[in-house]
Amino acid sequence: MTSQASPGRIRLRVAFRNMFYTTIYVAVEGGFLAAEGLDIDFSHIPAGQSSTDLLKSGDIDITQSGISRSFMDLDADSDSPPLHIAEINQRDGFFLLSKQTTDGWTWAHLAGATLIPVGFTPVPYTTLQAAMRWHGVDPNSVNLMGGLSAEEMLGRFRAGEADYLQVPYPFAGQLVNEGSGHLAVTLGNESGYVCYSSFAATPTYVAENPETVQRFVNGYARAQRWVAQNEPEAVAECIAPVFPEYDRALLSDGVARYKAAGVWATDPLIGRQGFDRMRDALIAGGLVQGAHPYESIVRPEFAQRALEESA
Repeated sequence: MTSQASPGRIRLRVAFRNMFYTTIYVAVEGGFLAAEGLDIDFSHIPAGQSSTDLLKSGDIDITQSGISRSFMDLDADSDSPPLHIAEINQRDGFFLLSKQTTDGWTWAHLAGATLIPVGFTPVPYTTLQAAMRWHGVDPNSVNLMGGLSAEEMLGRFRAGEADYLQVPYPFAGQLVNEGSGHLAVTLGNESGYVCYSSFAATPTYVAENPETVQRFVNGYARAQRWVAQNEPEAVAECIAPVFPEYDRALLSDGVARYKAAGVWATDPLIGRQGFDRMRDALIAGGLVQGAHPYESIVRPEFAQRALEESA
């Protein structure tokens, strides 16, 4: 296991580039992590690579991840699963688009339809399945066109090969604006509070670099507050360097929709209720086997200290 190269330097990675992770981009682009004296080496994880594998090999220090990854480690009898130190997303961040207009749409319309789910990670479809069950729809009644890359998903939906597409912003807004799809459901409004995405690091990294981890969580907490307190236009301006091909109006619309759905956690503490609901959804969806407890992978003391210092 490779330790941190120098005090204050963090190799930070995010799995995919989309607006679901706006608070991370604000923490980096807005200088909130730098203000804590941190030197951030930031990028997205290359396609085909695993954040968990990169953490364990020592190639990165902290990553955006889901608690599912740590649960799967525990299911495999690992004694050192990634530890989660701060919450990023507290609701489902995806949108369900329909090829047809959605006036009078209900969840029952999914039965017998063809759906393209998110194919580059299993968790989004697992939580979509949970939403289907909550609304009385048997996921087995839906025809899936799965295993597609992001580009393939968009291309096939545009071509009319599926009735529905599960997708985040800015892609959802782009498809609606060009007339290729119609918004059926903002899934964040359906999910309720779930620990959807959080920052993770290895037990070794946390043990060897507690002060750096604390400064990271402190800076991230300040970025969360800034996003919560500012208008969508200001947030869109901050993250624009991450999305240079999209205009500010589309980015502002995405920020407004995510804010309205309560998708972004406004403080870094991973709540037990959200943890339990996500764990239970993952078990029901067959992605996770064990009912692993909060204490097995969450280290809340860094978030708690950040909140105490900001009070």
